Amino acid sequence: MKLSRFQYCYFAFIWILLLVSSCSVEKNTGMSRNYHNLVSRYNIYFNGNESYKKGIKKIDRQYKDDFSKVLPVFKFGNKDIANSIASDMDRVITKASKVITLHSITAKPDTKGKELSEKDKEFYDQSEFNNWVDDSYLLMGKAQTLKHDYFLAIKTFTYLNKEAQGKLVMYESFVWLSYVYNQLEEFEKSGKILVELSEDPEFPDELNFLFFAVYADYYLKQEIYTQALEMVGQALSFEKSKKRKYRLTYILAQVHEKNGNEQEAYKLYEKVVRMNPPYDMTFNARIRQAESFDVTSENVSEIKKILRKMLRDEKNVEFQDQIYYAFGQIALKEQKRDEAIEFFQKSARTSIQNNKQKGISYLTIADLHFVSDEYVPAQAYYDSALMNLNSEYPGFEIIAGKAANLTQLVGNINIIEREDSLQMLAAMTSTNRIAFIDQIIADLREEERKRLEKEAEGPYNQSDYYEGERRINQQLNQSGKWYFYNPAVVDFGRNEFKKKWGNRELGDNWRRKNKSVSEMNITEIIEGEEGFNPDMQPEKEEDKYKRDYYLKPIPLTDSLIMISNKKIENAMFAKASVYMSDLKDYPRAIHSLEELIKRYPNTDHLLSSYYYLYDLNNKSGKQGMSEYYKSQILEKFPQSEFAQVLGDPDYLRKRNEKEMEVYRLYEQVYVAYLNDQYDYVIRECDLAFKIYPNHELLPKFRLLKAYAIGGVTDIRTFKMALLEVVEFSPDGEEKNRANELIVHFNTIVPELKAEDEQIESKQIYQFLPEESHIVVLVIVKGRVDMNQLIFDLINFNFDKYPQTEFSTEKQTMDNGIRLVTIKGTGNAEGAMTYYNALLKENTVAEDLKLAEHKIFIISETNFDVFLKHGELSVYEIFFKANYDSISAPELEAMLR
Repeated sequence: MKLSRFQYCYFAFIWILLLVSSCSVEKNTGMSRNYHNLVSRYNIYFNGNESYKKGIKKIDRQYKDDFSKVLPVFKFGNKDIANSIASDMDRVITKASKVITLHSITAKPDTKGKELSEKDKEFYDQSEFNNWVDDSYLLMGKAQTLKHDYFLAIKTFTYLNKEAQGKLVMYESFVWLSYVYNQLEEFEKSGKILVELSEDPEFPDELNFLFFAVYADYYLKQEIYTQALEMVGQALSFEKSKKRKYRLTYILAQVHEKNGNEQEAYKLYEKVVRMNPPYDMTFNARIRQAESFDVTSENVSEIKKILRKMLRDEKNVEFQDQIYYAFGQIALKEQKRDEAIEFFQKSARTSIQNNKQKGISYLTIADLHFVSDEYVPAQAYYDSALMNLNSEYPGFEIIAGKAANLTQLVGNINIIEREDSLQMLAAMTSTNRIAFIDQIIADLREEERKRLEKEAEGPYNQSDYYEGERRINQQLNQSGKWYFYNPAVVDFGRNEFKKKWGNRELGDNWRRKNKSVSEMNITEIIEGEEGFNPDMQPEKEEDKYKRDYYLKPIPLTDSLIMISNKKIENAMFAKASVYMSDLKDYPRAIHSLEELIKRYPNTDHLLSSYYYLYDLNNKSGKQGMSEYYKSQILEKFPQSEFAQVLGDPDYLRKRNEKEMEVYRLYEQVYVAYLNDQYDYVIRECDLAFKIYPNHELLPKFRLLKAYAIGGVTDIRTFKMALLEVVEFSPDGEEKNRANELIVHFNTIVPELKAEDEQIESKQIYQFLPEESHIVVLVIVKGRVDMNQLIFDLINFNFDKYPQTEFSTEKQTMDNGIRLVTIKGTGNAEGAMTYYNALLKENTVAEDLKLAEHKIFIISETNFDVFLKHGELSVYEIFFKANYDSISAPELEAMLR
């Protein structure tokens, strides 16, 4: 019999209904398991995995390697890229969740009373009967990891560690968990997992690459390159993908380089090139080959030939800075320092967009000058390096510290040379002085002309400026010309540079006013000027092409010469301090201090200079000179603390013991307070005030005494003791605690606050009836149309006092309270008359009906106090005591 279309659809619907009902997750039958496995694998999981792979491809396309660092094994660590694939990973998580929530089968199969075999029992004891649930959990955890939702990923992988049915999924979840801990820098947890997996004989071979890649990542993130070497090599041996092979080979070469195996690194970089990777990796492999080249055993000309060919290649125009840098590294290995510096300078000048490479080039030049004790050029190049490197660059804080110290040093050197030059100019005849300045201006114009020509040839940049500054310094120093000439040119260039590029600030706290000596707590307060201060405000820009610019600072009187000498003296001492404390350059520190004493035998820094010279010579093994300066201290400054230290080897121990007495006393008093021995606490605190009047522990003694007073008296007396703590203690924990208790007491006992305000009102306000007074309307809170209020007050003034000129203004106090002031009422008598009339004015009262407000009169002197003090309640007390209860006639009588 042939079925009609309707009958066919009806039977098909019944069949689908029976199939679906038999495949419910509540039933565990062969049909239901097959159905849910089929749907999970080929529909939901498949689509989720496709989204995961799509996200991985996006990462590969977007990730840009920083070849100046050891490359990461995985490209998943970039937060910005993680955000860009978030939607793909969200889809992965949604699909995986769907498998878990809709297709998980946890119901046990019906055994129908049959006895089960061992295999059947193992199957029956499973907690999950859909084979794709574990895979979905794993896929979800990986997606969470790529999204950087690390804490959710940890939960997911930890669940799989315990609940996964399949061993492969379970082991893979452990490896991924270790990777997540690496990202969070929880290396102890990661290392524990990796060690346990490495010792597990059942670990599956399929996961060997992932395991060793994560293990390599574990060591690389900690910069433990010796152990990383083996793990990268192992990961490489198990890798099948060409793309990952050349990446791992490059990383292996970098790790060999870090371990000092430059020959092996050179071979591996060559291997990378032969693998035909993307151009950026090929290029950087060639550059790294040049930098790891062994000039003693290899053909140097060959590698130079390769680099020159790369320079000529149009594809490398934007990479020329790196090529020149590689040339510089080769020159360094050939012991050609000056040639290397020239290449590094070329590297900086040809850097188009790569500020990091420019910064590295400057940094390398700075380091070369620094290790050769050439501090002036080192300072300029460190400064340039900092302007191009960001704060995440390895060792940035150390570089900033060096630059700051050298800036301090060079600043003081400049002060000395500038003041010497000015004094030399002051000694010239007027005619010679003018001729000299005119020559400076002519040379300055010529230098400016050359700079503008160079700027016209290409974009003006910072490397041009610093290279020009270095050249000018070198030429002027060699020619022996007046030093002030040099800053005139240099400052012009610097100011022009700042106009274009702005100022860079150093945030390091690297200056100290009081320097510790030989790790002892002996300090010197340097009086007067302290030498160079990089935070000083620059002087107003003036025309450097005019004579006056150079004539103004010349010290032409005895008093100005004295000021100039004081600047030199302080700068010489500050320069020596930088050599000694910051640069640890003891020979230069000794020379600078000796030069200071020779030039200024009566310097204010003589005692400190003697001690530093004693200490520095002692450290340098020059015992004779050390003893000489010791004798100078004992002879010329016998009462100084330095002399006490040198004359008595136990002086510091004795001083420290005496210092500890006050701490022991405080501890005893505190224990007594805890034991409710309040009278003893009060007595011992008073003793501490007498014996240690200026000690840092005094605020603690004051607060402890106040607590003890609170234990034996009433709350009013306790509060008075706390007020003493506030009055006599500096800002800090004790003062804050006392204030908190005072506020608390005022809240629970309002009478205390009223008493304080009564006293305060008499202390801060004066009754001055003859002085001009102001009528004040105070809007404490509520809604008021201030413009309407002002308008009505002005109308009131016109109506009641048409012959009097008033000034009506509004203002807001710091605490937000709004005021309206009426000035022109005269003394207290006139103000009270106006005040009483205003209280009866209905229009103004209507304006203020929705607001909490006050009206009073106040003298001009008291009004200034009121604005600063800000407490309305305190003045109200004063007003009621002095005005509110006194009539106008009584005031008139007072004024007579």
